[in-house]
Amino acid sequence: MFLSKVTLQQSTHSAIELSKLGANGPYASHQLLWQLFTNENERHFLFREELGQNGLPQFFVLSKSQPQTNQTLFSVQSKRFEPKLTVGQRLAYKLRVNPTVCVTDDDGKSRRHDVLMHAKYHAGKHEKQHKQNLKATMDEAAQVWISDHKRLKRWGIQLDMLPEIERYTQHQSQKKSGNPIRFSSVDFAGILTIKDPNIFISQLSNGFGRAKALGCGLMLIKST
Repeated sequence: MFLSKVTLQQSTHSAIELSKLGANGPYASHQLLWQLFTNENERHFLFREELGQNGLPQFFVLSKSQPQTNQTLFSVQSKRFEPKLTVGQRLAYKLRVNPTVCVTDDDGKSRRHDVLMHAKYHAGKHEKQHKQNLKATMDEAAQVWISDHKRLKRWGIQLDMLPEIERYTQHQSQKKSGNPIRFSSVDFAGILTIKDPNIFISQLSNGFGRAKALGCGLMLIKST
């Protein structure tokens, strides 16, 4: 695997791409980063978008092949990413993920719902909550989702504590076909312990949760 830090060059080309990002969010970011992998027919990368110190977007990209460098558009710092992990090792992590829950609606059909909005809806049905209490209810729903025992076992880890929720964001983009894309993301930060290194590294490579093509699922890790 390769872990890369990708920033946009100061150019007319990048200014055009920036306008697309502002207009169409995560889908435009996904299309932009595809330009680093023009030789691939399928997406084999995960990314996380953040705001750089210069006010421009920067991307962390985890990929199975090394990104190609387009000097007129990107500045790419890339290195091999082959973590050597052991059972019981503790890591600090950051994860942007799209938490959903499968719910059977009144029409009998199963649909995926945003975990936080689902919690907010049910809280509102029972009583009017103070804004601060409502946020606590939504945060708790997000923490319950990520700390689910079966989920953590599939990921090969355990959480040393409930993670901090750094941000909750609702996104809206539009595909080239005109179909809308709506999803949410939660930024978690905390400490984890490795239970099965092979399972965890495989999950790290494939990404966590849904909406992986739209900037979710990349876990950033470092030793504590």
